[in-house]
Amino acid sequence: MYPHIHRYKFESKTANRHNHRIIGYTDNIIGIEIFHIHAYYGISSYNGHTHYFSGFTGLPIKTENGHIHRIEGILELASNHEHIYRNYTDEDIEYIYYNILDHAYI
Repeated sequence: MYPHIHRYKFESKTANRHNHRIIGYTDNIIGIEIFHIHAYYGISSYNGHTHYFSGFTGLPIKTENGHIHRIEGILELASNHEHIYRNYTDEDIEYIYYNILDHAYI
């Protein structure tokens, strides 16, 4: 399996009378074939306050055209409240070929 990433875009559960959009891309794969996961992280802002989030996806779930991953967690505490989120990555994936990674600088 080629190294790849997934896009995700969904909303958190409502807390403190509002919700947050959670948008981003996962990191590259950790593991191999059907036993791989992805790390993800980001920031979600709304009306003057910010929540951070991070975690690991679940294992791949086979779909008609590929696979998706479950994403769930809690947006970090901010302004005395937290938000729960639970959804899936998009099925469409971006492939990152090995030769590109060989030339990457850290």
